Amino acid sequence: MTKGYLMKIVVSLVMMLTAVTAQDNVDAIEKARQAKEAADKAAAEAAAATSAAIEAAAAKAAKEAREEAKRKKEEEEARKIAEAQAAEEAELDAAAAAAAEEAKRKMAAELGLEVDDPEVEEAVAEATVSEEVEEAEDIIAKESLGWNVGAAASVGLIKGESFSGGLPVGGTVVITTPFGFKIGPFDYTVSLGFGGYSAKSEENGTTHEFNPSFAGIGGNLTVAKFIFAEGHVGSVGEGLGFRGFAGVTLERLMKSALNLPVNLLVGSEAFYSTDMAGVGNPSGWAALGVRMDYSF
Repeated sequence: MTKGYLMKIVVSLVMMLTAVTAQDNVDAIEKARQAKEAADKAAAEAAAATSAAIEAAAAKAAKEAREEAKRKKEEEEARKIAEAQAAEEAELDAAAAAAAEEAKRKMAAELGLEVDDPEVEEAVAEATVSEEVEEAEDIIAKESLGWNVGAAASVGLIKGESFSGGLPVGGTVVITTPFGFKIGPFDYTVSLGFGGYSAKSEENGTTHEFNPSFAGIGGNLTVAKFIFAEGHVGSVGEGLGFRGFAGVTLERLMKSALNLPVNLLVGSEAFYSTDMAGVGNPSGWAALGVRMDYSF
């Protein structure tokens, strides 16, 4: 019986030892499981932290790239503005320098001073040559307004009662002096006129010839070197009267274009006298006039 108790005690002790050992094994497995869960959690947290770090780094890089692009764009715009301002300033400086040089040149030319600047000296020389040419042209222009002798053929077109026997014909000589003045847009020049004409009159079936003459003083007006008008007062026939001539002058063509020393005038000529034939008969006539002037 004692042996039976002992066996029971031994079996109980073995079972208890087995239970304890089993419990220890269970605790080890649980600890291993918990360690694995902790490792997995740590790995997940590490992965999450890495992803967050990557996202943060990417966001930072994108922000920095945007700021860099913006900075470069602003610098480029600032550079363009600075270049435009510099070009404008250079243009203004060049204009100011040119104006200063021109003023310096004119002042030197007016005072007859020598300028050390070669460019200014060249400009002064050019200005001097230009002024000399202008003076020469002025002299030529003045000479062209000097003495002129013109001869005109006069063929009657309209006649008064004193010329019942036919239209008068003849010639007129005009001497243009260098004396004159301007009347507004007109150039007035003093001139002298002379002429002789052949005419006929009929009375009671008888034809009488008479030769009215003309001598007078007056002048002419020229507008734009094209329109020409001339008038003289003096002696016409046997009485006092006037002569008028109006038409166009071909001075530009004859002198400027063809470089000829003569001028051609074409127009109409009119005469009036208080006593055409010496019998107290006021009369007159109009004629076609073509005149050639020679300058000397």
